[in-house]
Amino acid sequence: MTQKRAQLGMALFLIPEAVFFFLLILAFSYFAAIPYLSSRNGWLLTVLPLASSLSMWRGWRWMTIALGAVFLIGLLGTSSSPLTAIYGLHILAGLIALAIVPASALRALALYWYFFTAVWLAIFLIVYSGGAA
Repeated sequence: MTQKRAQLGMALFLIPEAVFFFLLILAFSYFAAIPYLSSRNGWLLTVLPLASSLSMWRGWRWMTIALGAVFLIGLLGTSSSPLTAIYGLHILAGLIALAIVPASALRALALYWYFFTAVWLAIFLIVYSGGAA
């Protein structure tokens, strides 16, 4: 019962996060301020959150943290956009939470991690669909 409540709480937390990132991406697209990522770096960065979500699904907490940290370092070294900085802060918060939450809370935290993988895919698709032109 507690796990279901934690998952519901996380889902309710992610609703305003979805609105926030939707509006943030929309604003950056409108003002043509979408971050630039080289094709190679963008694809490499995209593989990392996908792999980390897979490791989260498998229950490999420390692998998820390692892949998320590599992604965060790559993001810091690749892009200096406010959009990616805000996104990176959310990933950092997720990494800290992954490191300190008890195992019983991992299922709820997985929703957070999957959500931010989806947000990165949205950013990535917008960048490569011509949003950065």
